[in-house]
Amino acid sequence: MDLRELGLRPSFPVASIAFAQLVYASGVSGAGLTETATIKINGVVEQIEIEISTFTDGGQSATVTIASAQDATLFTEGSLGDAQTHLKQALSKGGSTDADFNPALVDGVLTLTGVLSSDPGVSGATIDVTVFYR
Repeated sequence: MDLRELGLRPSFPVASIAFAQLVYASGVSGAGLTETATIKINGVVEQIEIEISTFTDGGQSATVTIASAQDATLFTEGSLGDAQTHLKQALSKGGSTDADFNPALVDGVLTLTGVLSSDPGVSGATIDVTVFYR
């Protein structure tokens, strides 16, 4: 029996994959504020964890975008603060009305783009992104 006929959501194993770490050197500016990485997955993206390192100069933020191989934006969010792990979910208790992004069917390459608002300071910066999918 198909659980969808009963209004239930079928259960599938959960998998995760991390993009290569985005690394920003101290003193970066211009094009150096943008880094990219790619992964290949086959499934439905349901959760994204974004970990941003501590910036020594403070006040900076990051914008993270994930796009498909056809350059369709699946997720984007700006003003992500440093020294935090940001959890973004496609589904939540309120259905899709309070979700951070729409679930996305993916069969191929995803591109992560991270953009810092300015030089992160002496510490440099890193952004780690993990995608959870079924």
